[in-house]
Amino acid sequence: MKLVSVVGTRPNFIKEVLINRRLKALGVHEVLVHTGQHYDQAMSTDFFDQLEIPTPDYLFKVPTDSAAKQTAVILIKVEDILLKEKPDVTLVYGDVTSTLAGALASARLRIPVAHVEAGIRTEARHNPEEINRRLTDHLSSLLMTNTEDATAALLKEGFSPSDVVQTGDVMQDILMQTIDRMKLQIRRGDYHLATVHRAENVDDPVRLKEIVEGFINSGERILFPVHPRTKKRLVEFGLMERLKKSGNVKILPPLGYKEFVPLLAEADKVLTDSGGVRREAYILGKPVIVLIEITWFPAIADCGWKKIAGANRAAIVDAIRNFVPPAEHPSLFGDGLAHEHIVDAIISRFS
Repeated sequence: MKLVSVVGTRPNFIKEVLINRRLKALGVHEVLVHTGQHYDQAMSTDFFDQLEIPTPDYLFKVPTDSAAKQTAVILIKVEDILLKEKPDVTLVYGDVTSTLAGALASARLRIPVAHVEAGIRTEARHNPEEINRRLTDHLSSLLMTNTEDATAALLKEGFSPSDVVQTGDVMQDILMQTIDRMKLQIRRGDYHLATVHRAENVDDPVRLKEIVEGFINSGERILFPVHPRTKKRLVEFGLMERLKKSGNVKILPPLGYKEFVPLLAEADKVLTDSGGVRREAYILGKPVIVLIEITWFPAIADCGWKKIAGANRAAIVDAIRNFVPPAEHPSLFGDGLAHEHIVDAIISRFS
């Protein structure tokens, strides 16, 4: 059996780690394609080195341009690879541009697509990731979900139950294995950890200023690893110096996975607009303050561990100072063996 895996961004790399090892252990021939969608050294190559992912069989760099142009470039390049490799199935992850382009190239060649993290939904239909995920779901033959909510969403939309497999979340698998391997202590420390990278926030000077002012006005100690795109906008909008002079917000460079996880493990609360980081924070028992009005993983809010503050300085300050989740912390993301369930489902379906 031959499988082509398409990755291109930090979350893809993290999910690929254990899938790659499991495929190798079971003798499945995996061809790894890295689209280069994350072009920054700390956001791309360093992740492969840190996480010990093998060198990709194919590596190319897409232009840092519009989503349409990126999709077109990846689509053409992945199509060429698929025509050459002739795999039994193409594996794609999540909701990024590389995900949709890889799925579209594969489906047009009548090669089945297996989608990890299918079914996650929000009503923000304009959101780029939401567009990518919904379209990828409809191009996929095997839809692997990480939560009960995602499974229910697909079934409600009319997907065949025989095509949907609830596997749990591979991000939980790698996170907990990393915690164990690094012998990290999970505790509520004396700082909050913040990440901001979504276009809706960083490309809007009003929203970005509200978030920055929320951080500063809280008066609480906040560690803020800054994504390259976010840094560019902070400088452009005149907010970087404001942060540097704040006294309570510490600007950090982009972090590799093995630098980020220790900070996450000892953070008090986590402030983020990321779908992945909000999951990681919840898994480690951190109150999650969401800096965007997109409600991925509503179960986290339903059980009282997520507060949606959006880009509102007053709401951000209030959540940092006063948000206290309940004592109960239910397991939402599976049994820690999602990578095994994913590979087993692929082999069962396409071998």
